Amino acid sequence: MRKTFHPIMGALFLLMVLCSGVSAKMPLGERTIDSNMNVAWKFDFGGLSDQEKPAPSAPLTMAPIEVSAAAVSDSMIKVSWSAVSGAANYRIYRDGKYLATNPDTHLSDPGLNGATRHCYHVTSVGATGEESGQSRQACATTLENPKAALGPLVLTATAVTKTQINLSWNPVNGALGYKVYRDGLYLMTSTAATSVPDKDLREAGRYCYQVTAVDTVGRESEKSNQACAEGSEKKFAEQKADTAAAASFSKEILDKGRVRIEIEFDYNKSEVKPKYHQELKKIGDVMAANPELKIVIEGHTDNVGGKGYNMKLSARRAEAVRTYIIEQFGVKKTNLAAKGYGMSKPIASNKTAAGRQKNRRVEAAVEYAIKK
Repeated sequence: MRKTFHPIMGALFLLMVLCSGVSAKMPLGERTIDSNMNVAWKFDFGGLSDQEKPAPSAPLTMAPIEVSAAAVSDSMIKVSWSAVSGAANYRIYRDGKYLATNPDTHLSDPGLNGATRHCYHVTSVGATGEESGQSRQACATTLENPKAALGPLVLTATAVTKTQINLSWNPVNGALGYKVYRDGLYLMTSTAATSVPDKDLREAGRYCYQVTAVDTVGRESEKSNQACAEGSEKKFAEQKADTAAAASFSKEILDKGRVRIEIEFDYNKSEVKPKYHQELKKIGDVMAANPELKIVIEGHTDNVGGKGYNMKLSARRAEAVRTYIIEQFGVKKTNLAAKGYGMSKPIASNKTAAGRQKNRRVEAAVEYAIKK
């Protein structure tokens, strides 16, 4: 018996197709007829059954096991780690903060400060963005900044009041500025000047300073010599007396052309003792203030001993004074000469002890008149 398709059933079928979004090109499905001639249709609208669907992927739970960090310069640390199966990327954290994402198993971290410690950990990231737990921490310290090839620096410190010390040093070619340290701690930066005051100090205290030159990329040179000064009342009074004595010394040699140097030697010796440093500094200061000035250091003796012996001894002593002034105060060798006169130019009688003492002397004599 032939079963006809009912119009109402057809309308319902069309409505079902439209509601389900099936395209006109989609197959209508499979028709079945039971023993009562009832027609049934099975439609396949695509997709998989719940039984056929794969289980969702499990999130990554493994962080990189091997993590290492190593400094390669004063501004860069290289971090590396072991690969994790299934990881699409890795996230790197520096000192607890996110740094970068990288598909590789290594990362260079540039732009760091020298001699600085940093710690890193890494996580694995899956294809859908799931992130593992953190790896163990790996730390490294950047290398020391290389010293700038500037210098040498020669520093002096002078107490000018009870609470102020003035610092000065020689200029260095290529230096963008200078850093000053007091008692080992950073004090200040001077961008151009080669002298600075350290003010508001405690009244009674000794302070020591060093200075470095800084090049155009911020690197520091080796530290200068250590220069110390004391801002106490007693020390300041001594320095005032030294300043007055130096002024008197300068006036005498410039006005008269000759001045006695208050220095004594051990018997038959020519070594300059350290306690005469300040006395000889007067000559260095005069010559520094008058670069055109030329001076002769003269050595004299009394008449005890032979003439030849005294001539050689006076020459050795004069040369020792000349060498000391040149080495300690930077006087040009061509501007300072030495000559021994032995017993040939006494200024007092050699018959008395007092006279012989006056004759055992060292003098500084101007070689020619200074042009005004």
